[in-house]
Amino acid sequence: MKIDSTNEIASVLLELSQTHDNLDITDVTTIIGTSCEIIDIITSDKFSGFNAQNIMINDVVDSNKLSFIQENTTATIVQTQE
Repeated sequence: MKIDSTNEIASVLLELSQTHDNLDITDVTTIIGTSCEIIDIITSDKFSGFNAQNIMINDVVDSNKLSFIQENTTATIVQTQE
């Protein structure tokens, strides 16, 4: 299933992954969610095209999680809570 929107909520993507085997998120430019939700997307084998999305993290994230997320995207990461 191809996701055509440019902005997506991580929890919605994760819900879709429960009913679809492959979600192409190549066209998504921004993903908004908690650090755990973002990490779940990165580590899931159900998403293709993840690596250049801007990430908006809306929870407090420790340095290990932030480092892992940074290693898996070439785009901007913004923390909305610190």
